[in-house]
Amino acid sequence: MKYLKSFNKQLRFFRETHKLDHDDIAQLCHVDISVAEAWEQSAQNSRVYPSLENLLDICFKTGASLEYFLDIPRTNDVSQLELPGISSDDGGHDLNESLRELDQQLDAALPKAQEQELLKRFRKSDEQNKQLIMQLMRM
Repeated sequence: MKYLKSFNKQLRFFRETHKLDHDDIAQLCHVDISVAEAWEQSAQNSRVYPSLENLLDICFKTGASLEYFLDIPRTNDVSQLELPGISSDDGGHDLNESLRELDQQLDAALPKAQEQELLKRFRKSDEQNKQLIMQLMRM
């Protein structure tokens, strides 16, 4: 539960600021009220943690961000996959805009239908026809 160490405090604060009680949270997640109460226990030995499904239920059904409830490391030593248009240091850059840009770049890089058909036919050709095609392309 490395990323949920402060979940109990975050959930309590969220619930109180949004005027929700334990029963409301329990209903959102389809769990017993005692489970929702146990998520907020301050004593670590009596605290339980939500499943990913429960956590996503809370986020999707209340509009809260997942990051609000998670303890995300803030160090630069966490390596991320760098994708075109998506950067971890964009400072508020809209993720949807980044995903659209990534989609456009992928679309531009992938062969179009006509190119795919040529490639299929080239692969099915015998060696002599492949050499002929390559000679024609050099002209």
